Amino acid sequence: MASKPDDSLLIQIAESETDLAHCFDIRTRVFVGEQDVPPELELDELDKTAVHFLAWLAGEPIGVARLLNYNRAHRPTAKIGRVAVLKHLRGKGYGLALMEAILDFARQRDFEEAILDSQTYALPFYEKLGFIAEGPEFLDAGIPHFRMRLRL
Repeated sequence: MASKPDDSLLIQIAESETDLAHCFDIRTRVFVGEQDVPPELELDELDKTAVHFLAWLAGEPIGVARLLNYNRAHRPTAKIGRVAVLKHLRGKGYGLALMEAILDFARQRDFEEAILDSQTYALPFYEKLGFIAEGPEFLDAGIPHFRMRLRL
């Protein structure tokens, strides 16, 4: 599965232990290192059942996200989370390409909607993909978030 703002970008499902280690390393660098999320909150039991996506640029891992099967009210729902791109590569379209690949994956598996909990500052990023914020702002790991939804 590939999506490209640049010919050297590759997005794949992380299947090997090495791929998963890259995913967890990027998440730790971004969420624990940059945003002070406690490590015990960042890596959780849901990682065992999630589909992990890993973005590579010129052979280097640069971005990550996970997808959970979160059937809500008997509606097949993809819950996307832990979306992160390394700091020096943000704003170049790689996160958008990563999200488009995940949404394509969800559509191919007949999910009816996708939800995610966006940090408040990132709302415009997800709105570009068609997500709509709903409900009140809430704190997750001490960081303001909004639930967002997209009908697939």
